[in-house]
Amino acid sequence: MADGHIDITPIINAIERVDRKVTVVNSNLTAVGENVDVIDGKLSSTQDELAELRRQFEEYVKQAERTANVQRAETKVGTLKADLEREFGHYKVVRRSSIGLLQAFDVGNVSESTASQISEELMIQTPRYWLAPALVALAAWSRDDEDICKISITEAYNRSQAKTALFFALVLRREKREAESVRWLHHYLAACDPRALTREFAVILEAASQGQFGPPGTDLVRTQLHTWTKELRTSQDLVKEQVNKWVQELTVAREVLDNQEAQMLRRLTPPASFAAVKAQTEAATALGRCAEKYEAVKDSDFTSEGMISSLLDDLLIQLVTEYDDEELPLRREVTYQEAIIDSDGDADRARAKADQLIAILGERTDAVTLQTNAAIAPDSLGVSVRTQQVAIGAGREDFRTAVTVYTRNYRRLHVDNVPLNLGSDHHGLASSLGFVGLSTSTSEDEETMAARLRSAWDQTCAARIAQVSFKNQQMVLPIFIAAVVSLLGFALLKALGVLVALAAGGIAYYVISQKKKTADAEVANVIEAKERAYNESFQMLVDARAEFDDLEFFYEEHDADEAELLRVIDVWPVGSTTSEEK
Repeated sequence: MADGHIDITPIINAIERVDRKVTVVNSNLTAVGENVDVIDGKLSSTQDELAELRRQFEEYVKQAERTANVQRAETKVGTLKADLEREFGHYKVVRRSSIGLLQAFDVGNVSESTASQISEELMIQTPRYWLAPALVALAAWSRDDEDICKISITEAYNRSQAKTALFFALVLRREKREAESVRWLHHYLAACDPRALTREFAVILEAASQGQFGPPGTDLVRTQLHTWTKELRTSQDLVKEQVNKWVQELTVAREVLDNQEAQMLRRLTPPASFAAVKAQTEAATALGRCAEKYEAVKDSDFTSEGMISSLLDDLLIQLVTEYDDEELPLRREVTYQEAIIDSDGDADRARAKADQLIAILGERTDAVTLQTNAAIAPDSLGVSVRTQQVAIGAGREDFRTAVTVYTRNYRRLHVDNVPLNLGSDHHGLASSLGFVGLSTSTSEDEETMAARLRSAWDQTCAARIAQVSFKNQQMVLPIFIAAVVSLLGFALLKALGVLVALAAGGIAYYVISQKKKTADAEVANVIEAKERAYNESFQMLVDARAEFDDLEFFYEEHDADEAELLRVIDVWPVGSTTSEEK
């Protein structure tokens, strides 16, 4: 400075160092932006994987619960059957012996003394069971011991009037003593309360459907049943009960929607809304399934093959193997636990199925309900498909009414659209960008939905874009530094001041350009992430809407099966009351 020359090299060097640092910072910012994009992508993938993992875990928990239910049920069934064997196993001995004695009488290979000894031992071992004195009476009858026969019949009749009368009606018909058989059958019907029939009346339905009592006996049964039915059906409550049984039959027949179906719809719609869609879809499937089931029943052929004695043996087996009243509580519990096993551990479906079967195992029922039970669950009553066919014909109007009630119930709750909600974390980019959320529905026009989704994502990213965008105030510092350097140049270097000012201005321009370039790159990254996020959100909504449409089509397709089910019911033969009415 002594010679009047000022060295501005340090200033230029400083500006150059600033420039280099700005370049490094810009490079680092670009790398950071790229890393953010990578992280956003990984977050999106991770979010989706976590959602799938959660779904799999929930399904695993449900499956584990069902498996545990099955295991517990299998254990309980074993315990209950052991209890039945311990408490009522001796009843099985009596039941087997009764059939054995009847068959022995046919063959004639058992002595009268042996038959008497066996029957008398069973009488002592089962003091409350009606069948034991009935067997003693049979043995006495075989050896023409009238006194013992009468005493034993009286004892059996005192223990169970209806069962004893029916037993001897069947035995005598088996021995081709038709008149005596019909007389005992009359005693049986007179002992019956049509409002509280015991389950062995199913044997009567079976015998009448097969004509096993001969024309007089068949007419007696059908006439009595017609009289009872006409009287009982004056009760609207009873008729309603039959309709409800058929409604329950339809309910149990419905198909269950697979948990893998409509995954996106499950994610985006509220649980209650999806449950409603699922319920209506499943409900409609019952119509076609029942139409197919009962069409097969209607078309089933029943043939009575073999000797009359063999057929009556079958009926006698049904009677003597019927559970006694004392056994029913344990039998009902076995039914429920077996329903859990058959339903793969689904407790709700098991309860519905068990309730239906347990009702059929009831100790007492009316004549109308018994026919309905024979129509819906013939296996539980031990009756043939022929008896089922006749019983369905008797309750045809109840079945038809039930279809109307059933369809009205689920159609009344029909869901024609559901809400779809995109939360702040519906996918990875939504979480990282802080999505503001969107609520739409399957009924909203797709273009309108897309526009609102676009607006939601614009709103979500607006603040971030504003934050990273280049701002005018970012030019102030470089321009200020350039101005100061220029003033110093003019003041100290005079003629060289122009060069200093140009250099400072150029450097300032460069710094500002780099800042703008970096800001523009960050804005572009945000816009690109926004676009990817929008596309993913839009696809999720499209998928959910498509799944809803598929379920709606599935529902409508199966709902139309009502016509086929009603056709099957309407063409069902009603049958006759007596042989004269045929």
